[in-house]
Amino acid sequence: MTRTTSGRIAGATALALIGSALAASPALAERPDEDAQRKTLGSPGPNWQQALQARSAAMNRYYGLGEYARHGARSQSVPGWLATLNARSDALNRQYGLGDYADA
Repeated sequence: MTRTTSGRIAGATALALIGSALAASPALAERPDEDAQRKTLGSPGPNWQQALQARSAAMNRYYGLGEYARHGARSQSVPGWLATLNARSDALNRQYGLGDYADA
C-alpha cells in the first residue's frame, strides 16, 4: 500500500508541476493589444472585421448583391433566394455596423 500511496503522490506532484509550467507559458499569455495592431497596420478595425468585410464584398460582387446589384429590368428576374440573401447581408451589415453602415 505504501507504493500505491507514494505513486499517487508522485503523480499528483508531476501534474502540479506540469500545470504550473503551462500556466507560466508565454503561449498562454494575454493577447496583444488590438489598438497597437490597428496603429501598426493602419487598419480601421481588428483583423477579423477586415476579413469579414473583404469576404462580404467579394460575395456581394460574385452574386451581384449590394452595390454590385444590377438595377432595372434584369433585377426583376433575380431568384428569390438571391434577393433573400441580399436582404440578409444588408441586415447583418446594418446590425453589426459593417460595409456602408461602418463608422468612419
